[in-house]
Amino acid sequence: MFLKVARKVRFYGVVQGVNFRNKMARLAKMMGITGWVRNLDDGSVEAHLEGDQEIIQSMIHRSCTEFFPAKVEKFTSEETEAENSADFVVIR
Repeated sequence: MFLKVARKVRFYGVVQGVNFRNKMARLAKMMGITGWVRNLDDGSVEAHLEGDQEIIQSMIHRSCTEFFPAKVEKFTSEETEAENSADFVVIR
């Protein structure tokens, strides 16, 4: 069953300077997830994800395990307000 949700996710570890955002954008587009991803000043990466709850969970898992040479040490995830994004973009 399709259950659309919006989640704010922060990834910590070696996630900047390793093409993490671009890999996340490609995966999101492939999986049908909309939203955005950006680097934060503290060295973490923040993403806003909108789509099916199960697909978002799968994307978070894949982002933590498949984006070599990135190394996600931990992440936080919380429900947030939908922005009704039409695409997935990398914020520079």
